[in-house]
Amino acid sequence: MRNSKGFCINDSNRLKFILFNLILLSALLFTGIKSAFAQEATKPSVPAVSLGKAEIHIDGVLNETIWQSQKSAKQFIQQEPHVGLAALARSSVFVTYDDKHLYIAAVLDDPEPGRVQADERQEDGQFDRSDAFAILIDSYHDHQNAFFFETNLLSAMSDALVSQEGAQVNRDWDAIWQVAAKPTATGWSVEFKIPFESIRFKTGDSQRWGIQFRRRVPHLKEISFWSPLTTEQDFFEVSRSGHLSGISVVEQKRALSLTPYTKAFYHKDQTGRKDLSESDFDGGIDLRYQLQTNLSLDLTVNTDFAETEVDRLQVNLTRFRLFFPEKRAFFLEGKGFYNFGLSGRVQPFFSRRIGLLSGQAVPILLGGKLSGKVGPYGIGTLLMQTEAENGQAAEQFAVVRLSRDVGLRSKLGLIATERRERNGASGDSTFGIDGTLAPNEHLSSEGFLVYTEGNQNSLRGRAAFAEINWQDPKWRIKLNHLQVTPDFSPELGFVRQSDLHETVGYLDIRLQPVKGWVREFGFKTEETYQTDDSGNFLYQSNYNRIQVDARSGDFLLLSVDPQRERLQEDFEIRSGIIIPTGTYTYTHYNIIFMSDERRPLSTVANLLWGGFYEGRKTSFDLTLTAAPAEGFKIGAGWEMNQVKLPQGDFTTQILDADLSWSVTNQLLLQGLIQWDKEDDTLAANLRLSWEYRESSWFYLIINPNHEKDGENYLILSKLTFRFEP
Repeated sequence: MRNSKGFCINDSNRLKFILFNLILLSALLFTGIKSAFAQEATKPSVPAVSLGKAEIHIDGVLNETIWQSQKSAKQFIQQEPHVGLAALARSSVFVTYDDKHLYIAAVLDDPEPGRVQADERQEDGQFDRSDAFAILIDSYHDHQNAFFFETNLLSAMSDALVSQEGAQVNRDWDAIWQVAAKPTATGWSVEFKIPFESIRFKTGDSQRWGIQFRRRVPHLKEISFWSPLTTEQDFFEVSRSGHLSGISVVEQKRALSLTPYTKAFYHKDQTGRKDLSESDFDGGIDLRYQLQTNLSLDLTVNTDFAETEVDRLQVNLTRFRLFFPEKRAFFLEGKGFYNFGLSGRVQPFFSRRIGLLSGQAVPILLGGKLSGKVGPYGIGTLLMQTEAENGQAAEQFAVVRLSRDVGLRSKLGLIATERRERNGASGDSTFGIDGTLAPNEHLSSEGFLVYTEGNQNSLRGRAAFAEINWQDPKWRIKLNHLQVTPDFSPELGFVRQSDLHETVGYLDIRLQPVKGWVREFGFKTEETYQTDDSGNFLYQSNYNRIQVDARSGDFLLLSVDPQRERLQEDFEIRSGIIIPTGTYTYTHYNIIFMSDERRPLSTVANLLWGGFYEGRKTSFDLTLTAAPAEGFKIGAGWEMNQVKLPQGDFTTQILDADLSWSVTNQLLLQGLIQWDKEDDTLAANLRLSWEYRESSWFYLIINPNHEKDGENYLILSKLTFRFEP
């Protein structure tokens, strides 16, 4: 039915909507597959030449004979600042291999060699201010998953796992590889040495992989690619890569690596009426075994995550719980094989449910996972066992995630999870299916259906999602629908909001002037409409924005967002401040400015103001980042929310400051200080990380904290040692 304020979709129409999308997507898949294969044939290709018995010394100097005697990948094309034109900075890339390693070298000329620069040494840093060269390797050639490697003139190392056609980029993943860069008379050059055991793939003769190269030149404000990308396309969209041909690796190395650790800590807690102190020594071990080059088994005993970075403080002005991303290395490795659902909204599996309870660590006794690809099949299986702690029963967790590639950019999959207490009591199990259908480079669609099974083996909760998306250089169009029933609550997952039907559609127009200081204009209108499972209105938004991307790298966004919301029950936004049940209409205005992050000093400023229920809200978020010296970076942030309501006023503030000093490429000092005015919390995280040998680390961590009711601090050291028996 329809009224003057909005529209409501009944259950029958919802079902028709989802079925229509599924039928449409299936038709598009089969009708578009011929077009997709035609696009594959036109992509650039570079051969990989066998190194034979020759050797390459990784020093950044391309004086080996192999680099002088083979075909290179050339003709890089600009994405910025002038899309489609030949790059001003010329690049030539060469690829070779032996039975254990992939070698990639690049000659990176510059029209002004004296302006080649780099200021970042930190591992997994963002090289926005540096001349940088990056590689994306789709070794499965499934157009979905890839391995990312990037460096700069200082030979800094950044890597990541890419999955779901770039929807997930896991920068916390760390591989074993080598790189060296050197300045030259005409620019700079670089050599990569990547062990095959670091990139999973199918063995065999004359393989064909996907590969993409990216070059950044800050003083030209130029970003160029070997396989050309238009403005709406992204480097991590794996299917847009070119081809690497000729790899022949027959031997499958069954690599076994062991990483034992030992740690010592001292903790003093003087909060409330407590005055406790404790110290302890502990140890454990992680094991990895490559069953084959594209399938690995990981086992862990007495798992420890002491070196994991702390969470950033967040302010919650909503009725829904906050989402904190996973940062623990064991769960991040191979994370792409377990992804399912909408991150931060509906996830049947969320790894932070394991070993964490209300933000506090729960000891993990042991665990294991098997992940990788076998032919077109993606496999992710996980088993974990926690110990009893502070009245919390010991638990067992199980996850199975399977997927199959269909065509070039499409796949189908399923997931199953279960939590069980050691005494045999079972929590909810979750079962789901999903699919991504992308018949050509502009059209993509996805959907999933998930059920939760209760203790009585009855299906008592459901979440469903369907989306269709069109994206080309000028038009971006999206329509989706999400349903989450009131009783959908996966105990091993994350759900931000249940009892929900949400329809979202938007039209986004992008215009790229040929000349002038503006690289791209963007005009977007987006409609969001929500009801509960019974069809009762919950929320409506009509978001409209204008954005400007300048050729200088600066960005400006202006938006207006009329909203209407119905509270089904009283909302205690702060202690003693209760917003009563009812329907509220208000409008938000927003200005966002981001300066070019390649400058020595960059900033992000976000100002939002307007109505808030029956009152007003003003939010301001400011971030400053400076790189005053090589390998040294300083950041500062201020987040403020001022809320005025008939029931009472309050103000929140979070201040933070962080620094990072890469003394060398193996020694890193980091500091983070955060202050939450509302909770009167001052927290610091000071870290020293030293890679004293390849993939073996020493950590020293100091965490002093001041809270309303006292203080506590932690001093911890941890030593890991990786070896291959």
